[in-house]
Amino acid sequence: MKNILFILSFVLVLVSSAGADRGPVMWHENVSLSQESQKVIILHNGAEEVLILGTELTASAEIDLLEFIPLPSEPEVGLARGNPFEAASRLMRGKGLVFLAGNLATKGGPGGASTVPVEIRFAEKMGIHDVTVVKINDIEGFSRWLEDFFRKKGIEADMTRFSRVFDTARDYMGRGYSHFVFDVVRVAGRTRFAEPLIYRFRTGSIYYPLKTSNLIGGEGAVEMILVLPGSVTDGLWQGASRIFDMGAGAAIELSSSSKLDRADVQALYPDGAFFGPRSRIYMQMLRYRGPYRFKDDFTYDVANLTPYAYRFDNNVWPGAAKEFTPPFTAEERRDLREFFCPKSGDPQYIFQVTDYRLDCWSFIPGEEYDVYAALFHGRLSGIPSGRVELEKNTTPKQLQGNKIKVDRYLAADFNSKNKVSLTLENAFPDDGPSKIRIRGDKRDAIARAQGRTFVSRVGFTRDGTRALVHVDHIAGPRSGAAYYVILTKKGGMWEITDSFLEAVH
Repeated sequence: MKNILFILSFVLVLVSSAGADRGPVMWHENVSLSQESQKVIILHNGAEEVLILGTELTASAEIDLLEFIPLPSEPEVGLARGNPFEAASRLMRGKGLVFLAGNLATKGGPGGASTVPVEIRFAEKMGIHDVTVVKINDIEGFSRWLEDFFRKKGIEADMTRFSRVFDTARDYMGRGYSHFVFDVVRVAGRTRFAEPLIYRFRTGSIYYPLKTSNLIGGEGAVEMILVLPGSVTDGLWQGASRIFDMGAGAAIELSSSSKLDRADVQALYPDGAFFGPRSRIYMQMLRYRGPYRFKDDFTYDVANLTPYAYRFDNNVWPGAAKEFTPPFTAEERRDLREFFCPKSGDPQYIFQVTDYRLDCWSFIPGEEYDVYAALFHGRLSGIPSGRVELEKNTTPKQLQGNKIKVDRYLAADFNSKNKVSLTLENAFPDDGPSKIRIRGDKRDAIARAQGRTFVSRVGFTRDGTRALVHVDHIAGPRSGAAYYVILTKKGGMWEITDSFLEAVH
């Protein structure tokens, strides 16, 4: 069996003074600067990225340090609340992220026209940071602006350091980047943690600036904590040589990924709306060790993420059943079924269904749970809403006769699904207005007060915009109601559009 190295904490150690997330420019002579720890969290929701940067810096004397960060679009900038890096460390320990020991993976848009050469889009002091966000429209005009910026900040930069900033900006401008951040930080002769800054900006790809590290060079480590709507997989290695210098002494490691819920994410970044409803959110770490001779920045197309957990296969015998480390959680197995079960009849996916040992015959897709959540927000007479406790199994129902006129495909789909009873899971939307849970073996006070509530499987029209479900609530002897309910999907959300009373208990 292959050895697995568990991530017990988030510790970053750099061999040199270079920063991998931004380019430090020091303008004091005869002063040594070391960057003892570099901490980076990247969150991406498919359209926007949040970059959380924190650094521990030590200098031999009190100095000013200018950090230069190129970004693909204009960012919102702010200080992080609390300590997201401690929260990240706890999550990684709790979720059991692992690296595969011994496999260090040595495999292997410009802005519009403007008459202003440099636009200052944001300028503010935040803690020890003096942040300026600019949009460069003309690189030659930027040269003059940069001289004036250095002078106003009291920066006495020689031409070598000045030209490095200018040449780096010109390189990024040539690749379509026009927004840049200047962060002036005062560093004393002791280790000081620079409060984490948050940059939020629009980009269709996962982005992390690496080439600015070439300003100083040296060797060190880059570790990125990724919080994404899916997992990075082995396809990463196909483009690694485009970014990293994979010569002697260089290594890349990709950890397993683990699913997070929205409460987990808010410990890192408090905007609860950053990830949309029913998002599959996964945490993972990418680690590089080697020389700071980056060929390009790190980018990864969000479309290439897999919507399920990335695991290491421990199987060493051909034909043997696959075993994965760490084991999949129940929620992670559900994501596997959500992705592979609709494809289980396709020969292309038969091996994955077998390898992951997926019981697709008993799977209820997530869209049905979205319908259940909307059903108990609709306030049908005699049916509970808000806090609801469902019976563990669906109720087999068959729609017969012409009392309820529905689309023929919808009726056939409903009847086909409801030939047998299946077990429900706690797979309801975590941000839904209804608080739904599955009844346990022991009845509690809520269950005794509310009675018993049953649902059928959900049938859909061919285009998936209309749904049919049966609900039955028995509050007590001669008390309760049962309905066939029609729901329609509008703006991505389900809502009740019609209901048919079947029985009054």
